[in-house]
Amino acid sequence: MSEKRPWQEWEYLVLDIETSGLDAKRDHIVSIGWVLIKQGQIQLDSAQHLLLDGAQVDASVGIHLITDGDLEDRGRREESVIRYLRLLLRDKVLVMHHSPLELGFLKKWWRQLKQPSLSISWLDTLAIERTKAVRSSQPIQEGGFRLAPCRMRYGLPEYQGHDALTDALATAELLLAQVAYQGKGCRLHDLLQMGGGHVILGSKQTLKR
Repeated sequence: MSEKRPWQEWEYLVLDIETSGLDAKRDHIVSIGWVLIKQGQIQLDSAQHLLLDGAQVDASVGIHLITDGDLEDRGRREESVIRYLRLLLRDKVLVMHHSPLELGFLKKWWRQLKQPSLSISWLDTLAIERTKAVRSSQPIQEGGFRLAPCRMRYGLPEYQGHDALTDALATAELLLAQVAYQGKGCRLHDLLQMGGGHVILGSKQTLKR
């Protein structure tokens, strides 16, 4: 399907991950949350928040509040989660807020678990917001591209809790607000130009616009 077709003709998987740290080479994924957007609407019944068994929480518990006990009680096998995610991502656009972090961990995870390569298009709501600010010559204060400040500029409420699913939902709502700002003629091509690209998960190669 052509990227120049209206944006709502595509399906989107909006994803957020919680990790044990910020270094994809050294740290690992603790939990993952996602929700789908279909025909321009968030599909709440698609929402998932999955903890990975075997992950080591260590000092990062203070960031995401997930304990070793949580992982033992509710953790899912990594192989099952990544296969599920791989199936969902087929023919969908991956959406994240601050893509370098998510993509770095996803690419490492794909290679570690020896998953078949998967070529996908991706959007970064942070990058879209930055492009919008540059185009409108709108100065943004330091920290102003975090998820909460970005949402505030569109009048979206702040969520109290911050887990992977909550942040995925918050990112999905932000994307819909950004699209509405662009107007009725918005296409996937336009969003990719503002903040997106293509990546091959399972490969060391990242394709950007």
